[in-house]
Amino acid sequence: MQKLTTYLLAGLLLSLMGIIQACKKDKVATVVPFEVRSYYPNSGGAGTLVTISGSGFLDGKASVVFNGTDAEVLSNTDSVVVVRAPEKGQSGTITFSNGTKSLTVGEYTYQKLSVQKVYPSNGPAGTQIRISGAGFSSLKSPAEVLINGKNATVVSASDTVLVATVPDAVGSGPVTVKVDGMVSVGQPFQYQAVSGIKPVSGGKGTRVTISGEGFTANNVVDFNGTRAEVAEVSGNKLVVIAPEGVTSGPLAVNINGQKIVGPAFTVVPPPVIRLVSPLSGPAGAEMTIDGKDFSTIADENVVTINNIPAVVKAATAVRLTVVLPIGMGKGPVMLSVNDQPVKGPEFTEQSLGIQKLEPSNGLAGIKVVITGTGFSVNPAENEVTFNGVVAQILRATETTLEVMTPANLTTGPVKVRRATLVAESPTTFNRAGMATLSNQMGAFIGAIVVDNQGNVFVSNTRENYISKVTPAGDVSIFAGEPNANGFVNGNGRNARFGSIYGLTIDEVNNIYVSEVGAGGGTIRKVTPQGDVTTVKSGLPNDVGSITRDKKGNLYYTQLYKGVFRLYPDGMLENVFGRTAEDLRIAISNNNDLFIVGDKYEPTFYWQQLNSAKLTWVGSSSGYQDGPVSSALFGGTISSLLMDNEQNLLIADMHNYALRKLDLSTGQVSTAVKLSRGYADGSLDQAKMGFVADIAIDKEGSIYISDPNNRAIRKIVLK
Repeated sequence: MQKLTTYLLAGLLLSLMGIIQACKKDKVATVVPFEVRSYYPNSGGAGTLVTISGSGFLDGKASVVFNGTDAEVLSNTDSVVVVRAPEKGQSGTITFSNGTKSLTVGEYTYQKLSVQKVYPSNGPAGTQIRISGAGFSSLKSPAEVLINGKNATVVSASDTVLVATVPDAVGSGPVTVKVDGMVSVGQPFQYQAVSGIKPVSGGKGTRVTISGEGFTANNVVDFNGTRAEVAEVSGNKLVVIAPEGVTSGPLAVNINGQKIVGPAFTVVPPPVIRLVSPLSGPAGAEMTIDGKDFSTIADENVVTINNIPAVVKAATAVRLTVVLPIGMGKGPVMLSVNDQPVKGPEFTEQSLGIQKLEPSNGLAGIKVVITGTGFSVNPAENEVTFNGVVAQILRATETTLEVMTPANLTTGPVKVRRATLVAESPTTFNRAGMATLSNQMGAFIGAIVVDNQGNVFVSNTRENYISKVTPAGDVSIFAGEPNANGFVNGNGRNARFGSIYGLTIDEVNNIYVSEVGAGGGTIRKVTPQGDVTTVKSGLPNDVGSITRDKKGNLYYTQLYKGVFRLYPDGMLENVFGRTAEDLRIAISNNNDLFIVGDKYEPTFYWQQLNSAKLTWVGSSSGYQDGPVSSALFGGTISSLLMDNEQNLLIADMHNYALRKLDLSTGQVSTAVKLSRGYADGSLDQAKMGFVADIAIDKEGSIYISDPNNRAIRKIVLK
């Protein structure tokens, strides 16, 4: 038992010795060097306080000697010692000992000139520093101030205080004063500047690198007044995180109370991915990412595919060109623009891929070219489907397939199958395009409506009748007699109309007609059976277009008096008191009224009847999407119509386009852009003449009255 106790005590002793030795090793590893980095001032009289800065001062008792005379040590830390210049000292060398080592601090001159304190001791160009000391006055010449060896402008001087302005790009270094041949070096001045930031835009969480000089551990950074987290610090670089609630404005760095204003940081929304093409393909191929709010600086867009980084080859605000990396496998496309991430679709690494479809929309029976990689040159070894329906392949190469859209075409993805591999198109193929219902109409066709069965009714303004065009394209006279003028009610061709300026239709297919003749203006109703009756007569002879709201009230234009609301009981109310042309007006379900005020100007009014707010939309002639404050239209807006989602459709006649105004956002976009002429087909191939009027059916297809081509055209969008 005694032996066991002895062994245990011996083991414990060895363990303690090991711990002690380890502690000694740790202590040796943390010893700081004994060195002096700066001292100030380097001149003055007896009793002047001299500050010595450095490290390793506490290894022993500090002893400071001025040219052989001991100086009184007033305070002593590991990095700063403050001593008093001795009374009987002489100019010469200052020596410092920490008890075990000694070193030379520098020279000290006994004279009346002395720089004792500089405040502030840091700051940017333009900072005014206050230099306290003695002996600054002279009868020969003014005191001269240098910072880091460069002249600074003295703006105020007395025998004990100088005020000087920090010059541009002066750098960090001692403050020196020269008077009558005497020189006194004071404490170092830390010059601070912000030379740039990267990136210059982003949002919450963006890591911003601030380049410059004079940064310390005590940096306070704010983005337009909102404080940010400092993640990394060095003398010439700071990395900060844009804070919650960041707003656009200047970035500033505050160091020891001195504020340095840097470049502006602009807050931008996170990126949006609209299209990634292709969705499959081999490493080394190129991918395009379309969207918005990308950085135009390539390295500020970080793209990964299944967490594998990809090289961004080129960048614009709306498109990135990316080189596909090796080893992607299958996984999501991720994009981070200045630390603002967004997730894209899934990508598959394989030899088979689809890059684009030309055209990307159309109707049944048209040719589509599929461009991609990994196709078989043998058409039979490729299978192409449009939204699940097999299409006929006309021709095949390794990079292109020419196919015919199937008869029962619907909107959906296009897929190519080769053996076990399947590639999907980056966008759906949309069943969309233009077709002609009839090109046997008169030259003066105008207002147009469509009923619940897809029958189109169109007025012939000069010949005073209404035609009916069936979905099959059959044309007949529905009401009125060609070239017969008058206000005669009746059925079908027994009725007589004046000049027809507007048509609108209700939920049960009754058509309302606004017309003008020798007796003035009239509003009449035509039933689905063709019976014509009068709704309101005795109106002025400048009655124009007509529309209807969901409550059954009718609205018609009167050129110089604006827009009138006609209630079912026959009462009239003037709801818009400005000039209104005889072109179709529109009214939304929440009582927003849209009126063309001048048919020769690319503008229209947006009158919110519930709030009486009036907005002028458009300005000079042009073509530009965007907010209503900057959107531009062609020379004439010929018709306005609410679609089935309560967006405003705008017939932009001279741009051969249908534009769309989203009432919830106030943004104008392009729904359909065609070119001038006459051609059916996909939307990028179709052509039309000037648009006289537009109508929309329950499926969302749009009908156009095209008098230039004497045709009724149908645009399929779904």
